Amino acid sequence: MIRQVVLGPAVRATLAAHVAAKPDLETGGILVGRHLDEESVEVTAASPPGPRATHRRFSFSRDTKFLQSWLDEQFAQGEGEFDYVGEWHVHLALNAPPSSVDRRSLFRIARKKNYATSSPILIIVESSPPTRRFCAYGFAVKPKRVESALVTA
Repeated sequence: MIRQVVLGPAVRATLAAHVAAKPDLETGGILVGRHLDEESVEVTAASPPGPRATHRRFSFSRDTKFLQSWLDEQFAQGEGEFDYVGEWHVHLALNAPPSSVDRRSLFRIARKKNYATSSPILIIVESSPPTRRFCAYGFAVKPKRVESALVTA
């Protein structure tokens, strides 16, 4: 179970830029990184949503084809050191934990064999100008639970 997420300044800046591009709409994408140990993940890159993503006030749908291509490129550039570690998206409010849809989606990812992790993370960017916060959650199937993860620099 992931208990710590390392989210450095470059990744935070990337996420902030994606949020600023759609200030009143939800947006999101995928996260690439590496496991530092059994309980810690370092996020090294955050994808854009993709050109065919749809954005609404309280939901978004990602551009799956674009994201798979982006992930393949990240994997190749990192020579296999970095791979999919989870998802990110925006909640247009503060103190907005994962919704039931978010939880179902991440538990589904944790169970599927075609994802590179059985314990995905979710970064929720809480955005209510002028405040923006990065909150991380870890998901595990056995036992099925959600853990608030510590985000560090």
